[in-house]
Amino acid sequence: MKIRVKVPPSPYRLLKERYFGEETRNPRVARAALARISARLPAEVVPIVSEAVHSLIDYQDPDYALAYLDRIERYVGPVGITVPNLPELAQLLSDRMHFEDPIRVAQLKLLDVGGPDVEPHERFTDRLERFRWDEVIPMLPTKAAAPALDIFRRLRLARLTRRSVTLRFSAKSRFALRKLKWLAALRITRPFSDRFKKERVWVERWLHMVDRSLIKQPEATVAIIRTATLIKGHGDAYQNGLAEWNAIIDRLVKPTCDGDLPLRTLGDAIAIARDADAAVQDPSRVLIAVEQLRTQALAH
Repeated sequence: MKIRVKVPPSPYRLLKERYFGEETRNPRVARAALARISARLPAEVVPIVSEAVHSLIDYQDPDYALAYLDRIERYVGPVGITVPNLPELAQLLSDRMHFEDPIRVAQLKLLDVGGPDVEPHERFTDRLERFRWDEVIPMLPTKAAAPALDIFRRLRLARLTRRSVTLRFSAKSRFALRKLKWLAALRITRPFSDRFKKERVWVERWLHMVDRSLIKQPEATVAIIRTATLIKGHGDAYQNGLAEWNAIIDRLVKPTCDGDLPLRTLGDAIAIARDADAAVQDPSRVLIAVEQLRTQALAH
């Protein structure tokens, strides 16, 4: 008599089920959710959310668009939290979920030259972009990216990860176009990457601080929503913006909401920190302004 042992599905099977078998993989599920939520949204928000959903399906997949709708749904309906500028939050949330990694740039380049069915042509101009190694390595799964970055730190070579590498996105030749399509197709691996995980945590923390401000510091809610504009693009600009955002949240917003920093006009303080010496291209300008604001608040 043979005893049948149920073998756990292989990672490949799980991957196949996730990307080819689940019901949520069908775009109609995301469109149905959009129609349901749109009926409860203010009229001025509907076009923004609709465009975001269709764009996020192309950027990643229907699951990702559903995640966007889940986040928007927190702020609509009788049990939702009332946000003073929901249209701006919806647009900034869409912008942040379209984070700019090499896969995204390949997608945009492919769209710019005519889509996946285009033929190579010499008239197409190349697109050159500089990415830092600490942006490229996190495209790997967390279990691979974390040890790789840790090796750099152990060898005291962490500064090398902050150096840039120039990537060429071209559609001039058949081989170059094929590479472009391959890179764009890597979007299927994006949800398993370390970068995807970190971006998800960042967005959730941003929304969490928006929610806290609605209770603790309502006048600062709009300013906190707009802090998302600090983080954009890629390379040094992205990393500097992320450092500035973390400084504002960690040193001003969170301590104020926790009651540890006696800052009565949090919204004004955020605006001052963001606009500090804007004409000076110094990555540390916001960090310095934040510390000055903290010192002044604690002194009083």
